[in-house]
Amino acid sequence: MAITKKSKKRTYPSGKGALIKGMSGRLPLQILESPLFKTELRALMRGYAGIYALYKKKRLYYVGLTTDLYWRIWHHARDRHAGKWDHFIIFRIHRVRYLKDIETLISRLTDAPGMRVKGKVPKDADLMRVLRAVVREQQHVISDVSKVLRRK
Repeated sequence: MAITKKSKKRTYPSGKGALIKGMSGRLPLQILESPLFKTELRALMRGYAGIYALYKKKRLYYVGLTTDLYWRIWHHARDRHAGKWDHFIIFRIHRVRYLKDIETLISRLTDAPGMRVKGKVPKDADLMRVLRAVVREQQHVISDVSKVLRRK
């Protein structure tokens, strides 16, 4: 009789919830002023950092980050973005130190008309800079080979 050893499958924690602590569905702008929801929304969002997206109908208008979700979205209903959006989504973020990187990533992936700034990527992480350097180097090699070939 052969004894078989049962293999143990390694499991890894998913990491779900480590960064995003909550998110909403698409909420109408009017909910910010509604006496029925205003108090609860303030309690849920005030003091929480996060990423928010503003929509005009179904089209993404603006993506931003903040350390106070409620105040920031409320303020956008009254600043230069007023009247340019009608719904919003929020993502409450646990690790505030990653907010800028997340916003840069999102703003680089989207083409939202309300975005003025796209965020900056550190020089050492700019792959396009490295690729441009490679192209310049290869152009010199091709140029040198081309000169030699013309002589013959």
